Amino acid sequence: MIFVIAEHKDGKLRPITSELLVFAQRVGRDFGQPITAVVLAANTAGLVEELKTRKIDRIMTLEHTELGEYNPDSYAHILKSIFEKEKPFLVLVGHTTQGMDFAPRLTVALRRPLIAGCVEYEKQGDRLILTRQIFNAKMNMKTSARGEPPYFATASPGAFPGDEVESGGNPEIVAPVVEPGASRRKIVERLEAQKGQADLTSAPIIVSGGRGLKQKENFHLVFELAEAIGGSVGASRPVVDAEWLPREYQIGSSGQTVAPRLYIAVGISGAIQHLVGMQTSRCIVAINKDAEAPIFKIAHYGIVDDLFKIVPALTKICNDLKRV
Repeated sequence: MIFVIAEHKDGKLRPITSELLVFAQRVGRDFGQPITAVVLAANTAGLVEELKTRKIDRIMTLEHTELGEYNPDSYAHILKSIFEKEKPFLVLVGHTTQGMDFAPRLTVALRRPLIAGCVEYEKQGDRLILTRQIFNAKMNMKTSARGEPPYFATASPGAFPGDEVESGGNPEIVAPVVEPGASRRKIVERLEAQKGQADLTSAPIIVSGGRGLKQKENFHLVFELAEAIGGSVGASRPVVDAEWLPREYQIGSSGQTVAPRLYIAVGISGAIQHLVGMQTSRCIVAINKDAEAPIFKIAHYGIVDDLFKIVPALTKICNDLKRV
C-alpha cells in the first residue's frame, strides 16, 4: 500500500497533494500497490469530496477537534500509530514547509530513513530507486532505502505535474478513531500574509523581478504586471538582500521553490541559486536585455529588450484584454 499524506489549508487541498497522487499512481502501477490518501483535520468532509474524484483505492480520514490547526506533534503521533498497524510499502509527503516539519519527526519515531526532495523514481527489479537533486540541482543522486518497507519520501513541488492526476476512482472511506496525544506546543495566533506575500508554492502565475529593475522604486512595474494577469509577485535574492522586498518574496535555493503554470522573470539574469527554485515551472518567460543571460537557457520564451519598455506594454495589453 502507498500512503499519500494530503496537505490542505482553509478546507482546500493544496496543489502538492495532486502532485503526490501523480507520484503515487505511477509507482503504484509499476509495483502493483494500491493507494490510500490520508487526511488529518477537524472536519474532513470537504477534503474527502475533492479526493473522491481521484483514482485511488482508499481514503483514510483522521478526525479530531485538536487537528483544526496543523501541529507537527499531533501529525507524528497519529501517523506513527497508523503506520505501525498498516505496514505500508511507501509513504509520500510534500517537500513543503509543513511536510518537512513533521516528516523527519515521524520517520525518527519509526526508525525509518527519509529520502527528501525526490524528483523522479525508477524500478530496478523489485527495488524502488528514488532520485533527488543535490548541489543546487547541479547533480542528481539516485537513492535506494535499505531494509524492509515502509519507505518514506518527500516530493519536490513541481516534480510531478498535478494536472496529470488520474480521476474516476471509487475509493473506500475508512475513519479509524485517533488520539493526537500530548503536544508540546500550542497555536497562540495565526497571522495571514498580506496580499502579494502569499505562499508562492501554490500560485499558478508568478511575476518575479531582479536587480535589472535597478532600484526599489521601479518594482511597481512587476506588481502592476502581476495584477494585470492575476499573478503573485516574487523576487530574486539580490532584490531581497538589497531590502527592496521582504524575504517572503524570495524564490530560489535559499527562498521558496515554486512550480507555477506561468513564470515571468523580469530583469533576472538566472543565477543557479534562483534557477533551482523555479526551473520546474510549466512555462517560463524571460525578459532581459542581455541575450547571454543564463535565464534564457531554461526559458520557453525569451524577450531580449529593455524591460522598462516591454513590461509596461505587456501590462497595458493585459489590462486592455480584460476590458474587452
